[in-house]
Amino acid sequence: MASKKHTEPRKTGRFRAGDDGSEGRSSHKDLKDLFDQFQIPLEKYFRKRVYNQNEVEDLVQDVFFRLTSRSDNTDLERPEAFIFQIAANLLRDKARREATKRAFTKQLSDQNENAFEEISPERVLLGKEKLVALKNALNELPERTRTVFLLHRFEEFKYREIAQQLGMSMSSVEKHMMVAIKHLTQRLGSSE
Repeated sequence: MASKKHTEPRKTGRFRAGDDGSEGRSSHKDLKDLFDQFQIPLEKYFRKRVYNQNEVEDLVQDVFFRLTSRSDNTDLERPEAFIFQIAANLLRDKARREATKRAFTKQLSDQNENAFEEISPERVLLGKEKLVALKNALNELPERTRTVFLLHRFEEFKYREIAQQLGMSMSSVEKHMMVAIKHLTQRLGSSE
């Protein structure tokens, strides 16, 4: 009887993402079963690893959002391993974003210490115009090229990570970056 209890969560633990119709309702039930089974362990996992405890619930929700938005719709034989891999990836992405913010803040701080300039209305207007020009130039790029550029320059992904994330080769990532840099250089006069 004890073995029956052990095998029961495994049955409900199988999950097939991306189904529609009646099977979609079944996968909804499977997702709810997975959520019920892993919500508390995920909360414990995140509580040990994040400073802001208010983020824990959001991170748990993000795990299940990523689980449901998977592009491959194969059954998960070991949902626990897959779910906690998603959780680890979320923490890695979060750490990367925070490091980017810290680096940007430090760079701004360093610039302000070295060359303090009064913030005049003209300077604010110039900054806004440059930002609009950058947005326009980025919007002129094909979507995939723009995504590659933004992931590399603003999210600090390595080419290998971008290739894995977007399902493309490293040489394709490099080509997209070259196209983006060339275009932005022509439009803005620098490789911003």
